[in-house]
Amino acid sequence: MNRRFLLAISMVALLAASAGCLGYVTGGGEITNETLDADPPAAYEWDTNADVRIEFQADSTYLTVSNVSDREELRLYEETGYGIEEPLEFRAFRYRYANGTVINGSQFREQGGEIEQTPDEVWVRFGEDMTDGTIAYTSDGSPRRFLARTYVKGSYEVVLPPGYTTDFWLFGHGSPRGYDVETVDGRERLVWEEVTTELIVVQAYRERDLPIFVGIFIIATAIGIAGYLYFRRQLEELRETRQEMGLDVEEEETDDFGDDGPPPGMR
Repeated sequence: MNRRFLLAISMVALLAASAGCLGYVTGGGEITNETLDADPPAAYEWDTNADVRIEFQADSTYLTVSNVSDREELRLYEETGYGIEEPLEFRAFRYRYANGTVINGSQFREQGGEIEQTPDEVWVRFGEDMTDGTIAYTSDGSPRRFLARTYVKGSYEVVLPPGYTTDFWLFGHGSPRGYDVETVDGRERLVWEEVTTELIVVQAYRERDLPIFVGIFIIATAIGIAGYLYFRRQLEELRETRQEMGLDVEEEETDDFGDDGPPPGMR
């Protein structure tokens, strides 16, 4: 076997590993009952009017509550910066029946539900008697720049941590447009009546950081203006120097040509 063939095989293996293709060989891993049964950082807000509620905590975790009525399964995944899909990492899974009974992840499995992780996603499959329920889980993310895939279409609400806001458009906003902003118990809430896009994006900032951001913006603007004026001044000095050295003679030649009249033969 020649060296070129071995090198080609090595390159293919390296590309497969970097793209995550080897995950299909090694398996996607399993989400343990211990992970699913972990305690959430705060109580899940089951009584919400939105189809999906995302609530941020001060420790950069977020709690998601999703209405999964009339669904047989749900695919949970996220996309890396290279366009590769990966399983959504979550914990503290709960399922709530329509009658209000809440069970944890291991009980969900015992009662006919499935939670299976592959190299690309996590599949949550519901049992025969789970036709009108709600799921909740905890994951990690920052409200400063948050991207959420809309696994469930419908109405959404995103609750920011205390002290965070999207009020100043330059540093805070939400996408898609058409949402309402309200404050409940001192926490800002973004509400969408209907979301059909693949992503929700929220960018927020701490209210106490706004003077710092404004100061940085003013300083950066002042530096930009000063740099522009300095550049213009350098160009002016260069032009004046060329004129003093007699290098900028294009205008004089044009004037002389105009005084002498047209070229010979054209008079």
